[in-house]
Amino acid sequence: MFKIYNSSAITRKQRFSNAIVVGLATAALCTLAFVLLFRLFSVYFGILFVAMGFAIGWMIQRYGKGVQIQFSILAVVLTLLAIFVSDMFIFGGNLPAILAFLASSGTGSLWQIGYRIFACIMAFQNARIIN
Repeated sequence: MFKIYNSSAITRKQRFSNAIVVGLATAALCTLAFVLLFRLFSVYFGILFVAMGFAIGWMIQRYGKGVQIQFSILAVVLTLLAIFVSDMFIFGGNLPAILAFLASSGTGSLWQIGYRIFACIMAFQNARIIN
């Protein structure tokens, strides 16, 4: 019997491994860019978290080529990790200061929380191939 298969195709496990590597690299680059922009302009650009989530999700989709939900979950986890590390660098590792910043009264803190939620949504939606 003849077996027809694509010998150059990679397995689901290999695609997920590729997604992890590319996702971590993208999250690190996005974190670095966010911190550098903050240091350069001394302005907290929370809206860039949305772009960060989109970039992480898109890179996982592009290089992971997965259709399973695990690719989307990976993108959300890496996005949250990138946001957390960015905040830790900006606030000097002071977790109570980050929580106070997000819990302060006013519309600014609501916008910051909204940007983070929307970044996770963007990462989730863009991380896998959906037909």
